[in-house]
Amino acid sequence: MEWISGLLQAETLSLIIPIIAIVGAFVVAALKAHHKHTERIEKIKRGFGPDC
Repeated sequence: MEWISGLLQAETLSLIIPIIAIVGAFVVAALKAHHKHTERIEKIKRGFGPDC
């Protein structure tokens, strides 16, 4: 349980929170890009133009 008290110190949290925010932003952007790509592929399969 000592690792929890070490993790919850202000110095550690001031480093961990921005790192998690940056990684989270990249994950959200990647998921949005994947969703957009999947929708585009489905439109192409259905016969619509890729830019429609």
